[in-house]
Amino acid sequence: MKKIFAIFLFSFSSSLTSYSQVYSDSLIINIQGTLGKIQSENENLKSRLEIQSHSLTDISKNQSLTDRTKWEKIKTNLVKSSEVYKILSDDIIDLKSQVINQDYQGYIKKLSSVEKGPLGFSFEDVILKTAQNKAIFSKKQKNERFMGVLKSLKDSPIVGLIPYASQAVNLSTAAVNVAYAAGMQDKKVNFDKIKDFEKELQRYTGFYNMLDKANLLNTNSSGQTVTMLEALQLDLLEKFKKDAQKVGYNPRDMRGDEALDDYFNYMIGEFSTDFMKKRINEIESKYTTKDGKTNLGEMLQMELDVRHVNNNLDYVQSLCNRFIGIHDQYFDFENRYFDQVKQAINVAKANNIIEGVGEKPAQMVYEDLMKDLGAKKKKKDAAIKSSINIKELKDKIDSVDIYKIL
Repeated sequence: MKKIFAIFLFSFSSSLTSYSQVYSDSLIINIQGTLGKIQSENENLKSRLEIQSHSLTDISKNQSLTDRTKWEKIKTNLVKSSEVYKILSDDIIDLKSQVINQDYQGYIKKLSSVEKGPLGFSFEDVILKTAQNKAIFSKKQKNERFMGVLKSLKDSPIVGLIPYASQAVNLSTAAVNVAYAAGMQDKKVNFDKIKDFEKELQRYTGFYNMLDKANLLNTNSSGQTVTMLEALQLDLLEKFKKDAQKVGYNPRDMRGDEALDDYFNYMIGEFSTDFMKKRINEIESKYTTKDGKTNLGEMLQMELDVRHVNNNLDYVQSLCNRFIGIHDQYFDFENRYFDQVKQAINVAKANNIIEGVGEKPAQMVYEDLMKDLGAKKKKKDAAIKSSINIKELKDKIDSVDIYKIL
C-alpha cells in the first residue's frame, strides 16, 4: 500500500511539474506579447508628443507652425497612413472571409435536417411512424397507399415550394395536406385522427419554425455584412488610388480575372512604409541645396499633392470607423443568432421531442448540444478576434495627427 501511495505521489508531482512548466511558458509568451504591444503604443505616443512639442514651441515663438514642423507632421502622417491602409485592407478581407463559418453554421444546419441529427430523431421517421400509429384511414389498402405517398414526399417538388422554410416544415405541411386531401375522398375517414396527426407534427414544427426564422435572419445579416464590407472596400480602393498616385505610386490596373482581395494584397504589399520613406527622401532631395539644407518653404509650396494627401487623411479615419461599426454590428448579429438558435433548441426540449442517443438520455443530449454549440461559437469568435485586432486599428488611427496644412 505504501509503495502504491509513493508511486501516486511521484506521478502527481511529475504531472504538476509538467503542468507548471507549460503554464509558465504560456505566461511568458503572453507577457512578451503584451510588452510588444505596450512598446508599440509608447513609440506612437512618443512620436506624437515630439511633434506636438515642436508645434507648441513654434506657436509660442511665432504664433504659427514653422515649415520644419509642418513637414515633420506631413512625413509622420504619410508613413502612418501607409500602415493604416494595410491594416484596414487586411481587416476587411479577413472579416469578409470569416462571415460564413462552415464548422459553426454547418453544425446548426444539421439541426434543420429531416434526417437523424444532433437532437436524436429523424423527422422523416417521425412522420411515417405517427401516420402508421394513427391509422387514419379505415381500409388497410388506403393506409398503405398514404404511407407510400409520405415516403415519396421528401423528393417531391412540393417540399421546396417555400424557399425560406426548412425542408422539415415543408415536409410536414405537405404530409398534412395529403392527409386532408385523401380524407375528402373517403366518406369513412376519421378527421379527428388527421387532426391528431397534425397536432403531433406541430410539436416538431414549432422547433423547426423558430430555427427557420433564426437561419433566415442570419442569412440576411450575413449578406448585409458582406455587402457593406464590399462597399467599404470599393470606397477604400478609390481613396487609396488617389492618395497613392499623388505620392508617386502608380499600380497596374486590375486584371479581368483578378479578385478585388488579391488586387488589394498586391497594391498594399508594394505601398509599404519603406516605400513611403523612400518617396519622402526623394521629395526632400529635390529641394536640397548645395550646402545640404532642405528648402522647406519651397517644398511645401510646390508639393501640393503631398499636402493634399495629408489634408484629407480624416477621410481615411472615417473609413476605419466605418469598418469598426460593421465589425461591431456583425458580432451583434451573431450574438442574436446564437440566442435564437438556443431558444429553438429550448422549444424542442419543452415540446419533449429530443431523443436519447445510444446510452445518453435526452437530457444529456440537450446539455451536450448546448455545450457544443457554445464551444463552436466561441471558437469562431476567437478566430476572428485573433486575426482582426480592433485596438491596433484604433491605435493606428489615433497615431495619425490630423492637421491641415494651408
